[in-house]
Amino acid sequence: MQHQPPPAQHHQAASSAMRPPVLPQGTLLAGRYLVQGYIGGGGFAHIYLVRDTVLGHRRALKEAFYRDLATQRQFRLEAEFLLNVRHPNLVRGYAVFEQQGRFYLVMDYVDGRTLEEIAIEEIRRTHRPPSEARVLDWILPICDAVRELHEQPTPIIHRDIKPANIKLTRDGTPVLIDLGLAKLFAEGSQTIGAALAFTPGYAPPEQYQASGSTDTRTDVYAMGASLYFLLTGYQPIEAPARIGNNAQPSLRSLNPALSSQSEAIVRQAMELEPEKRFGSMGELEAQLRTLRSMLTVQVASPAGPREAAAPEPEGVTCPRCGARNAASVSVCASCGRSLAAPVAPVAREALPPARPPAPVAHPPTPHAIPPVRQERRPRVSASAPVAIIPGKRVGGMRRFAATVADEAFVLIATVLAVNCIALSLLALFSPWMLLFVLPALALAGWSVRRRAIAALPEFRKIAVASFALASIWPVVWGTALLVSTSAHR
Repeated sequence: MQHQPPPAQHHQAASSAMRPPVLPQGTLLAGRYLVQGYIGGGGFAHIYLVRDTVLGHRRALKEAFYRDLATQRQFRLEAEFLLNVRHPNLVRGYAVFEQQGRFYLVMDYVDGRTLEEIAIEEIRRTHRPPSEARVLDWILPICDAVRELHEQPTPIIHRDIKPANIKLTRDGTPVLIDLGLAKLFAEGSQTIGAALAFTPGYAPPEQYQASGSTDTRTDVYAMGASLYFLLTGYQPIEAPARIGNNAQPSLRSLNPALSSQSEAIVRQAMELEPEKRFGSMGELEAQLRTLRSMLTVQVASPAGPREAAAPEPEGVTCPRCGARNAASVSVCASCGRSLAAPVAPVAREALPPARPPAPVAHPPTPHAIPPVRQERRPRVSASAPVAIIPGKRVGGMRRFAATVADEAFVLIATVLAVNCIALSLLALFSPWMLLFVLPALALAGWSVRRRAIAALPEFRKIAVASFALASIWPVVWGTALLVSTSAHR
């Protein structure tokens, strides 16, 4: 299974040939912003890394392209958003200015990697997408930020939510970094401003229309599509294709370790009809928070910068028997001694028994029965995701990755068996080539016996046919040889 989703690109009306050249390093803008490097560019802007020579801070500087009135209006609209909205998970704007016919917006420089980059690196390294809990920890703060945009006096629709527009800072804070396609939305009217643009796979059907019918539920769809990519590693199918006969694969068909709740939430968020989606970003956020509270705490992967698992609560050691007890208990589960107050160290031989012993002829010595240590069993949550594999129930993505590897070995063995049979057919010209029947029998027989081949019915048929052909071919070859020898005599 290959997980190498290509970065999504904007559909845009403007031609790349109209882009102005990139500003050289060392250019000074507005008398204070010194260009130090080029970060990247999209359909409508260049983005530079600059240093504020007055305050000494590093900033990101966005340079708008085209000089038509619609683009200028949209750029100023984005600047107004960033200069007036304050949220820890939204990029912050500081200033907007014009110089030599070009428009510039000064923003926070978010030092980190996008969620798309983190997810792709994780899949290439571990052959599985990020864990369900980690993805929710990234997305929930972004849901809160978008909800605040929607709850402005004049709601702001982002219209370009995707993993490539969410950066994880070095301290692990997710930040929504681009509002370039945002629109104002007045209740009971069409959306105001913004060019017709979208990112394939993350845009609902209404965003493909030029009538301006997008509303806050447009961002709900994009958030669901972002969850789809992060939880499975596959780019979601474009909305127009889904309207046809190209159905989108379910989350659990791509990642069986996911919970059924996450699949239901993403499916509702990505409904093609706006009326069937969550009515607001707040509703989606509430469902995701409920799901997050149901998931067990998972150890963070190194793919996320400075992420750490929640610490386990410290236990209490019994001063009598040395057994380890949970922090919330007041009596030792092994020997029954009270753990409410600290006890001065006493020799274990001098301690009286915790409970009156049964009457015996000779009372046992303190060492007659060795102390029993309480075993700490791993806690298992009833809501932990469980992967189902034919013939066995296992939990977690680790077993799922093993199953994928097993299927890959079966595929390789089946292909090698077919190649060996093909080589054995050359026994018509050289008898020694018949020896290739032996590895063909071994590889095909091993493939047929593997449990993973139950998920690969086509390869089961090929493996069975290979085994049968490898068994019959020596007989056919021997018979043909005898007939040929008899004919010569």
